[in-house]
Amino acid sequence: MVRWSILPADCIPKSYIINICDEGDNIPLHIEHHDFVRPFCTVSFISKRNILFGKEIDIIGPGKFRGAVEILLPVGSVLVVKGNGAGVAKHCVPRVRHCRVSVTFRRMDNKKMPYGFLSDP
Repeated sequence: MVRWSILPADCIPKSYIINICDEGDNIPLHIEHHDFVRPFCTVSFISKRNILFGKEIDIIGPGKFRGAVEILLPVGSVLVVKGNGAGVAKHCVPRVRHCRVSVTFRRMDNKKMPYGFLSDP
């Protein structure tokens, strides 16, 4: 992703989260923890789905949300999240109709690493 200029070299991911959503699952409202550097990115697989962003997101039912901005995430897409979208706005993925997998790549700020932490070589 750095070679393709999707992420800057100082944001090379060191961790990732794999979200596997079966039909009817959702990813609830959240903001990525501020110990992770911005930008971070999410890659979508298997089926397309929208992601919602907003300072305020309404919960209108189980797995159903209404937000200020809705972005379609096609299969194979990479969403780079930075600025207010990463630090102020909440985001969520409403209930999915088909199985969906996403991988979110992140890097923890070196200053926030636990005392004495040694990464694997």
